[in-house]
Amino acid sequence: MLNTPPKSPTKQQNRPKLRQTGGTLYTQRSGGKREVGRRRGDYFRSVSDDGLPTNDIGPWAEEKYQYVGMYAQVFSTGMKNKWPHRIYLDLFSGPGCSRVRETNRVVLGSPMIALSLPDRFDSYVFADENTELLDALRTRVSRLGLSVTPTYIPGDANEKVGRVLEVISKTPSKSTLSFCFLDPYKLNIHFETVQRIAEGRAVDFLILLALYIDANRNVSFYVAEGNRTIDLFLGDANWRPRWKAAEHGGDTIVEFLANEYSMRMHQIGYLPMSIERMVKIRTHDKRLPLYYLAFFSKHETGLKFWDEVRKYATDQLTLL
Repeated sequence: MLNTPPKSPTKQQNRPKLRQTGGTLYTQRSGGKREVGRRRGDYFRSVSDDGLPTNDIGPWAEEKYQYVGMYAQVFSTGMKNKWPHRIYLDLFSGPGCSRVRETNRVVLGSPMIALSLPDRFDSYVFADENTELLDALRTRVSRLGLSVTPTYIPGDANEKVGRVLEVISKTPSKSTLSFCFLDPYKLNIHFETVQRIAEGRAVDFLILLALYIDANRNVSFYVAEGNRTIDLFLGDANWRPRWKAAEHGGDTIVEFLANEYSMRMHQIGYLPMSIERMVKIRTHDKRLPLYYLAFFSKHETGLKFWDEVRKYATDQLTLL
């Protein structure tokens, strides 16, 4: 991501750079600056209860929405005049609004955050296996009265990836840049799905790796012979000998799978993503780890932008 189409190599020198000014994150251009980062509340935004279905979330989801919203804005604004078509993919979209557990607070989910950006994407694709939640999202979006009409795909993302490819293939791959957010709560996104979306396309991924809330809790079940969960997650049925060696060397299943996933993404053309550059999300009370947010790009500028987002988000959440 964040490279320019092959037809315009000279634009490489004009990629926006991030800087902090007065508590706000900007892209800087030769002709001035454009705001791309906002206060924290702009991403974890409370809304009125509209009576439609919601997801229940923990308060720590604020950090997740912050990273998603912040990078989506850097992406959509920074590339607005550099790529003819920008697509936002959210394949575990949910209903568009979530309720913070043990409160009456309702906040925007990732699809609605992406639709509220100052520089919207040209196309949106939302998928969810829960048709009731997807219908709720459709209703919420229709009430916004936007000029853009998202595509809604009911069903499991792994089973419906063919339909996703149909939609994103309507524009030429050389002129299309996509940002794909995958937000599963267990190891149920198949690597083959990611690979098919990425193949021959410029796509950045932000993926929730449920390595603590799922893999670590179910390690004995998942590593048992005959269980294919990790086979499908890694797109590799021959991982067990490497796991045994890693375990013998003192690695946990979390460390092993994080490294393996990064390696698999590298094998399909993405730059390596170390655990240190992933974002670990924890509970607020006991600071227990839940999952990693892992970013993957085929280009160094994408990783530089991700590092900037991590820096500003970590330094001061009130910055956004």
